[in-house]
Amino acid sequence: MLVFKFPSVTSTQDLAEAIYSMINEKEFIILAEEQTKARGRYRREWYSPKGGLWFTYVIKNYEAERIPFLTLKSALAVRKVLSEFLDVQIRWPNDIVYKDRKISGILIEGMTEGNNTTVFIGIGVDTNVKDLPAEIKATSLFIELKREVNNDVLLEKIIEEIKNYEKKSEKEVIDETNRYLSIKDKKVKLIGKDYEKECVAMFIDYYGRLVTDCGIFEIEDVLRVIEE
Repeated sequence: MLVFKFPSVTSTQDLAEAIYSMINEKEFIILAEEQTKARGRYRREWYSPKGGLWFTYVIKNYEAERIPFLTLKSALAVRKVLSEFLDVQIRWPNDIVYKDRKISGILIEGMTEGNNTTVFIGIGVDTNVKDLPAEIKATSLFIELKREVNNDVLLEKIIEEIKNYEKKSEKEVIDETNRYLSIKDKKVKLIGKDYEKECVAMFIDYYGRLVTDCGIFEIEDVLRVIEE
């Protein structure tokens, strides 16, 4: 697969979305050693220094109706690869955590032109990051393992696993997500555009929604999930 590697970009997601129509490949990857203006869901900033694995995987001619489950499929793929090192879990909808500390995040976006949809799978993994700001509740493979890992090998494995999870049914994806759900039976704070609620998370239903003791929440309606 074609990989464009840069020493530094503002955001692999923004760069991929700016140039995808000029790349005559069905799939390609934008990879950067660091991002200076990386973003997560709802354009929240994402600390992306040298040492981490920061990339966007672009797939053209993607079926638009399959995009909603792509976040969970990608999260499961990253979780599986990182589980070779640590007992990581998924914090619905798009974070991979280790002992309640974020170690990876996923951002899925799509663009449609006529009948053609292109999907952008943005993934950031704190791999060989030596230090993290105290105000960020996060960790890295290096901090936990006290050694570096090979980012190129991890990238290859993550792409391979995304392709594998793309073949799984929605039921299989939801069942596995529930097995590795970090917030299951825990009290969480759900922050939306105009609300904050404290609920006990129960499970993810077969529509990909979070079921709690105070309601059912769609991915797009929740800005942040904070474990209490």
